[in-house]
Amino acid sequence: MMRFIIIAATAAGLSGVAQADDAQRALAKSMGVPESWLKTGFSCGAKGCSQLDPKDDINNSAEVQEARRVASARITAETEIHLRKMGMSPDIARKATWAASHKPNSACAYWVRQLTADYDGGLDRPDYDDKLVISVERSGTCERKNLD
Repeated sequence: MMRFIIIAATAAGLSGVAQADDAQRALAKSMGVPESWLKTGFSCGAKGCSQLDPKDDINNSAEVQEARRVASARITAETEIHLRKMGMSPDIARKATWAASHKPNSACAYWVRQLTADYDGGLDRPDYDDKLVISVERSGTCERKNLD
């Protein structure tokens, strides 16, 4: 019975996708848009229809890229400040934030996320966090040679 429900739900979902594709094709045909424009997208206005250029994607604009860079730099700086407030030395805090940004699967990045989550969440676990900061500093987990 469960298998039937899963198959029925999958078929219903796929038919919904097919109907959306058919609707898009019908709209393109009614507007006189070539079907090849469906892959890249198109927009229609008072002056007619035009094909969208992937290079004009607003998410790839220089302004958006600059905003992302600024936001990333701010988060990195705030993370370093939080780690230093928790007692980490400036050198290790800088290395730890670099690891969190560039080696997100490393043990160092894992511990940085744990510490910053505790700090951001306002958790009062000084015994655990203090020992973790000392462990990260002494173990060399955040040294570049030890990052995976």
